[in-house]
Amino acid sequence: MSLSGVDLGRVLAVSPHLDDAVLSAGALIALYPGSVVLTVFAGKPRRYDGLSEWDAESGFVEGDDVVELRRAEDQRATAQLGAQSHWLDFIDDQYESARPNADDIAAAIRTELKTLDLDTIALPLGCGHDDHARTHEACALLLETDFDIVRHWIAWADIPYRQRHPQMYADRIDSLRGKGFQLAEFAIEPSEQKRLAIAEYPTQVRALGVENIADAERAEQLYTITRP
Repeated sequence: MSLSGVDLGRVLAVSPHLDDAVLSAGALIALYPGSVVLTVFAGKPRRYDGLSEWDAESGFVEGDDVVELRRAEDQRATAQLGAQSHWLDFIDDQYESARPNADDIAAAIRTELKTLDLDTIALPLGCGHDDHARTHEACALLLETDFDIVRHWIAWADIPYRQRHPQMYADRIDSLRGKGFQLAEFAIEPSEQKRLAIAEYPTQVRALGVENIADAERAEQLYTITRP
């Protein structure tokens, strides 16, 4: 498959959490079978100190291994897109206050890339949530230090945060352009594969609510990233 005449090959979609890439770029991922969704904050906490507010809203109960259950959802969802799930061991900020720095995340992504035969990185613009911001910062480091590690780079606007923080996204794009990168916007309409994939995250659909899921049913907001 190709996009605007450019064959993206196999895509590595870097996802902050276990659902973000599918919500925000699932239609893109589905165009390129054999792609990989790499979730950064997919590690298991040493223990669960009760239920977090988000996990309770998601329908989990005391004693659930929440991350294991969410990983199972993620595998089913990415399979709907013809992709694979890979997980890093960084801990979601709802479980652990000590946060990894962008350099550590970038190093882990780089290691994954060296073991996989991939052609494109799709990264979040990363606004509205600290884990999303750190994921973006790590990918932005790779843009500057390892641009040629893949043939193509794509950025995606995070759902549902794009509808809440439009100025933050404009600032993020300006920041990348200020570093010398060229960004060109394009859009992809949701596909049936994406709808089926989102349905494989029942806990997250429940917590996100109708309005946020409706945003995932709108066109994906994407950008090619090149440099002169």
